[in-house]
Amino acid sequence: MIVLGSYIVEPYFTTPADAIGNSIALLISLATLSSLSALIGSRYLATYAILILGLAIISISTKDTNNRFVKTLGEITYKFVATFGKSKVIFSALYILATYTFFSNNLPIFIWMVALWICLVFFDLVGKIISEISKWTHYFRQSLAAELGIAIGCENPFLYQVEVDYTKYKGQEVENGDIVAIETRINIGSVGTVITKKHLLNKCWLGVYLLKDEEGEALKIDLKDSKFITEPRSIFASENKTYLLNIATAFSLQEDRRKIEENSLYLNRDKFVGYVAKDSNINTISFTILNHPEMTDREIYEGALLKTTIYNDEALYQVINGNTREEHLEGFDSHGYTVGLARKLGKYDQSTHELDIRRWMPAIYSPLFFAFSGGISAERIKDIAKLSIGRLPETDLYIPINDINAIVTHNTAILGILGIGKSYLAYELIKKISATGTKIICIDITNEYAKKLPDHIDAKKIVADEIHAFDAINADYEYIHQETKGSNTIFNWDKSGNKTKYSDAIYKDLCQFLFGQDSIPATKAITDSKLVRIYNPDYHKVSKGEKVGYQSITIDLTQAEKTRLLAENVFKILMNLGVSENGKAKALIVFEEAHSLIPEWNSVANDSDKSATNGTARVVLQGRKYGLGCMVITQRTANVSKSILNQCNTVFALRIFDDTGKTFLENYIGRDYVDTLPTLEERRAIAIGRGLKLKQPVIIQLNNKEDVI
Repeated sequence: MIVLGSYIVEPYFTTPADAIGNSIALLISLATLSSLSALIGSRYLATYAILILGLAIISISTKDTNNRFVKTLGEITYKFVATFGKSKVIFSALYILATYTFFSNNLPIFIWMVALWICLVFFDLVGKIISEISKWTHYFRQSLAAELGIAIGCENPFLYQVEVDYTKYKGQEVENGDIVAIETRINIGSVGTVITKKHLLNKCWLGVYLLKDEEGEALKIDLKDSKFITEPRSIFASENKTYLLNIATAFSLQEDRRKIEENSLYLNRDKFVGYVAKDSNINTISFTILNHPEMTDREIYEGALLKTTIYNDEALYQVINGNTREEHLEGFDSHGYTVGLARKLGKYDQSTHELDIRRWMPAIYSPLFFAFSGGISAERIKDIAKLSIGRLPETDLYIPINDINAIVTHNTAILGILGIGKSYLAYELIKKISATGTKIICIDITNEYAKKLPDHIDAKKIVADEIHAFDAINADYEYIHQETKGSNTIFNWDKSGNKTKYSDAIYKDLCQFLFGQDSIPATKAITDSKLVRIYNPDYHKVSKGEKVGYQSITIDLTQAEKTRLLAENVFKILMNLGVSENGKAKALIVFEEAHSLIPEWNSVANDSDKSATNGTARVVLQGRKYGLGCMVITQRTANVSKSILNQCNTVFALRIFDDTGKTFLENYIGRDYVDTLPTLEERRAIAIGRGLKLKQPVIIQLNNKEDVI
């Protein structure tokens, strides 16, 4: 009665009705005795049974009363009979008294009887035995392919939906990654792995992706003899039952087990993302996301790398967008899911560290996996910072500067909102470019370069403007040029001011920076004593003449006009050195806050700035063959000269919000990548260009500032 009550009648709780049954059963047991005196304590036991019986009746009779006192009495009696009316309590009392009565004179048997009672009541002996038996029976049942549910259809030729009705199937809980077989004919099935689970009330829908054999066909199995077969079958040929398989026990031959264990889908089941869906094309694929949070420690996000196969060769794709959709499970019950969009990158060549183009596109329904998993050590990240400008997000596949000359001569642009890290990327590029001996001329109105570049480059190799730069020409700031024609004095505004002297001073200063002397030497050899020259136009007190009526006055040169004079003098010097051999870079002009230095025509305050920008643009356009190039850094793409921006072959686009900037970049990186610009994470950039040998745009994870320094 202890076992029956604990595991069958009242396994979870005891009701007053159960207590009545237990007490009556105890009284009937006592009534069968020839004499109450034959059982020690039987009268007390009978009294206890009658008490439980009476209290249980009171508890039941007061259940629906509204009287507060009676209701409280009923609650008290309910708690009492629920505790002391249990079969485990009542029949334990009978068991102990009977054991003492009949075996107290036989100590060994008495001890064994008490020990048995302790095991039953306090150590759940029967429960443990039943649990072990259940495990063994499940083990044998699973090894023989335990029936799981029914296949009800397929989303594609390799993805099937299996319905599990928990009112019928009460076996082991199915987990993502488990191996199952779908019966296509009696005892014949296709092997697949569980990749999704959808719950609704007492039913569950499993997504099962079939494993492919070497020919690309679904892997078949003989469910009766656990042997693989090769003849094709349709899933709608039979009852479509689904069976849960245990690889270790379901296959007698090691060769058969290996076909599953070495299958790419099974090996990468913890990296499974989904499959290639309709509306995919050569450049981008649409994919249905099926991965479950419990299956992988990776997340899908903009820039995440996925892999699939094209003609049995690996191809990398990068996630750039996604949208939500909905499907019906049964009746009006719906289930939401997500469709992603990924851009083809190609295959990463470990020897050249380039992304090789992969022709064509993956077959529809091809499975997609996360390309990489696991962390990267801090030391590895530091090594990558030495070798590259960044890496594919969350991987150690780095993107080196494969053509340092192209970064300079074919011009580079760094675009993004304020405070996103443009300047730090510029410092890193300057560091790597200057290491090749290329001279860097920075035009910086923020004064940040003079402070931050010494963290990257030896301070002895840097020359920066001070506040009194070029003060020697200040005496001519208000100079008005006069010419005498006959008896008349004419004011020549074009020759007024100190602009000409400023240009001469800049020329000499550049020669000192490039050659260590005030003019171009006969050898035309550029020295390496200095690598970086930083100019701040705001420190330069420069004027030009302006005609006012019949008189001339002097006014300040704008930042754009000073920039033009700097650029033209650099170009003049390099022209005298001759055409650069093999496209070798000689000098790079860095335009920091480029929207102020080379403004777009519709952003200028006067016509002189428009003319100045056009002059700088001509230098950029013609400078390539002489080894001269520029780097444009701005947060206002709309306000920068498009004549210069369009000459930038290598582009780094960080986070951008303005429509003008996105419209301009659409020509470089395409609409799909442009849509990701407002949501790019910190230290992320979309890069493309000849300098990086990237044939298509790629979201890269930029190096950390600390690792670069």
